[in-house]
Amino acid sequence: MISAQLRNKANEFLNSRKHANNLADIIQMFEAESDSFTPVLLAIEVIFTELLKRGDLVQEVVPLKPSDQQSPEAEYRKWLKECYEAALSRALECMKRGKTVSRLQALVTLCKLMQAEGKYPLESMNGYYFPSVRLKNIFNVLLDSEVPMSAQIMRFQEFTEYRDLQQFGLKVLTTIAYKKSPTHVYMQNYLELLDKLLACEIPTDIKNKNKNPDEEKEEKVLCASEDKPPFQFNPISCRRNANRCWGFACQWPLCEESRTHRRALMLLVERLMPLLNKPHLATDMLCDSLDVGGPISMLGLQGVLELVRHHNISYPDIYDRLYAMFEPEMFATRYKKRLIHLADIFLSSTHLPESLVAAFAKRISRLALVASPEDARECLQLVANLLLRHPALKRMICSEDSPAIMSNDPYVMEETSAARSRALGSSLWEVRALCRHWAGGVSGAANRLLAFDSRDKPASLAPPEHVEQFDAELKKHFKTIEINFIRPDGMCLTNGERLMNYWELTA
Repeated sequence: MISAQLRNKANEFLNSRKHANNLADIIQMFEAESDSFTPVLLAIEVIFTELLKRGDLVQEVVPLKPSDQQSPEAEYRKWLKECYEAALSRALECMKRGKTVSRLQALVTLCKLMQAEGKYPLESMNGYYFPSVRLKNIFNVLLDSEVPMSAQIMRFQEFTEYRDLQQFGLKVLTTIAYKKSPTHVYMQNYLELLDKLLACEIPTDIKNKNKNPDEEKEEKVLCASEDKPPFQFNPISCRRNANRCWGFACQWPLCEESRTHRRALMLLVERLMPLLNKPHLATDMLCDSLDVGGPISMLGLQGVLELVRHHNISYPDIYDRLYAMFEPEMFATRYKKRLIHLADIFLSSTHLPESLVAAFAKRISRLALVASPEDARECLQLVANLLLRHPALKRMICSEDSPAIMSNDPYVMEETSAARSRALGSSLWEVRALCRHWAGGVSGAANRLLAFDSRDKPASLAPPEHVEQFDAELKKHFKTIEINFIRPDGMCLTNGERLMNYWELTA
């Protein structure tokens, strides 16, 4: 009911100036003691978007004319602009209080009004214009809050897809990021906001950017307008500002709190590594993360891999660190698939010692015994890749999994060093045991792994392609499954049915 009344008031104000007091009444509703401001925010968004489109907020400046001798039209426009500033201030306050729905709506309203102001500026502009001041006010609220703003920052990601907001957002963030002693909440909000600003990939190869103009897709621009020059995206400026933002964050104690530490590592390895001018400066942070354990070590491992592969950084005992991460506890983390993928990359070289690769194959096979069916298939896939790259290790394939073989296994599971695990003298009886797994996918993958020989080298342990096509056709053409081979003629059962000896059907 309140929404309908506000909608009618907004329409009356936009249709006739004699209802100008409706705007003051709507803004006054922000002072009410309520936790839901969504209807008021929607009304404000509709009113000022239309006023900006009409140009009613643009004030004409007459040279050498005293302000007290302005025309009634100029006074009205001045009053509208004051109401606009007051509404923006109230919307910023709504981002801090009230229900979560109202907070999210306040963020969306501010972004929509920022978009309208960029298309229809408050002053005459010849070139492209982006209201950076409005964006700075939004960032100040998102960062300086005493509570985590994860929901609002997550909603803000739908606007970071626009290239102009990404470029100006990184520039604005560099102006407000410097803070000597931030709280953990501030650091968390800052890292999440920077992550969302970098969600849209920034091209790093500027020279080859325009090689294929047919493949280059049109960039999305938030404040695009037909009567203004097009926005020119500057990837070099974005990279420079991203480096500055990360430079400010590196001065903070990011590793004191585990959640902040994990967020910083995710931002570094997933977004920032290709953009950093000096990525080797992150070596200390990544190497220290390997000693923490758990998900933080897995993320640090990904960063170290990036430094080793692309920046010629050497790390001693990196394979022992990787080997020690394969523990039963890894299956309880969300980064288990990431660890298996990284291990596959680390062990992709065919010049590694057989003893090292054998230790990984044995340990991963042992973990597959206690893993879920999905994780067990991932582990068997990794073991298969190791055997394909090192054919000499196929001698570890065991023909049986008798108790004698299990009890006499020389492999030491508790050893954290791959060289001292004595895996080369062992066998993969774990894979033989998985052939009797209750899950068909796991048992099938184990059987295909045991069938390896020098002439047959399958690329994966997935079911054959023709089997998958056959299953797909079955699901397409056979929607139902018949469960009775004798068609019933009515309520009575067929002759000779054993159920008739115990039950009697009555109509």
